[in-house]
Amino acid sequence: MRALSLAVLAAFLVPVLAAQTVPPRGADDTFEVATWNLEFFGAAGQGPSNDTVQLNNVGAVIEQSEIDLWALQEVVDVTEWSSLLTRLQSAGYSGRLGPQVSTNPTFDQKLAFIYDRSVVQVTGSRTILSDFDYEFAGRLPFEMQARVTVGGVARTVYVITFHAKASTGSEDYARRQAAAVALKDYIDGRIEGGDEVILLGDFNDYLTGSTRGSSFTSPYDGFVQDADYVPATLALEDSGVNTFCTNSTCTGGDTRDHLLFTSGLSGLYVEGSVDRYGEVLTGVSSYVNSTSDHVPVLARFSFLSTDTPVDPDAGVALLAPAPNPVRADARLRFRLDAPGEVQLDVFDALGRRVALLAGTYGAGQHAVRLGSGTFAPGVYMVRLQAAGVVRTQRLIRAE
Repeated sequence: MRALSLAVLAAFLVPVLAAQTVPPRGADDTFEVATWNLEFFGAAGQGPSNDTVQLNNVGAVIEQSEIDLWALQEVVDVTEWSSLLTRLQSAGYSGRLGPQVSTNPTFDQKLAFIYDRSVVQVTGSRTILSDFDYEFAGRLPFEMQARVTVGGVARTVYVITFHAKASTGSEDYARRQAAAVALKDYIDGRIEGGDEVILLGDFNDYLTGSTRGSSFTSPYDGFVQDADYVPATLALEDSGVNTFCTNSTCTGGDTRDHLLFTSGLSGLYVEGSVDRYGEVLTGVSSYVNSTSDHVPVLARFSFLSTDTPVDPDAGVALLAPAPNPVRADARLRFRLDAPGEVQLDVFDALGRRVALLAGTYGAGQHAVRLGSGTFAPGVYMVRLQAAGVVRTQRLIRAE
């Protein structure tokens, strides 16, 4: 009789794992990436109070999202992490966990990746910028190199997840500034080597202005002002979309989870795709209290697939626009070694297409007029597609 009573009592103590439902955000013809701070994942009493419920909710969101690559922050408990990977294994996902951050097990906020094995082939992962442990508050950026295949087209990309120093004090702000400089210097080196990089994570600050105060510039202003980078989540910030929640409905908060990418990916970015995965707020029961005080942020990229393989040595060239910088009309110049169809796209710094020119041209050098008088001052990317070849050039619209 006593054993029966204990069994009944235990049944009441087992957490109820409600069914969580969110709509998928992935698609077969695009590469989707997302960043998500899991708020002390597996650390009972620090974030959500019930680790089992949090684990169930996180697993359900990743499974149902159909997103190809997740960059995660605040993975604390290794056992919970292993349980998450075990659950996701059958859905085709694998993961990489960064190294220990702190000797205090409660605050060992590790960085991690979870990825769809059918899309992402990991060729390496490592912690970077080890000389800046203090500036990054011990949470050194975690980098993954991967061969990503979508629609039969494969590209090598570097993805970096990081979690900046929190809080608004002068020292906290200075550490974020120094960390941002170090991170940009590192990625600048990748750009010089011809690499394509996606940077995403919990920046703990804004891209314009700062949590430190209205008179302070963003620690990440160097990224925003550099034409070699596209600050995709600036659009969310400008629209007042909260990714960090200060109340249970996330009507209070701000935008501090961000996604940037190098301009070599501009032509592949799906226009307007950067978004908050806001469906978790309604699809997951008591999301902010049960799962995380951060909402995932995502974006997608379209890899160009053509019947003709891309040949880097093909006799197709996109020459520098003239003049450049431009104030009114520019000439987009290109060369073909054989007659064919040509498409010229022009994208702004947020990856939005602002012009499309297309036609059939003969072999030789050509110049197409682009009226840029209505363009806002700034940096634009010109992309040429011809004979299965893609070429890009930068165009600057002067004041």
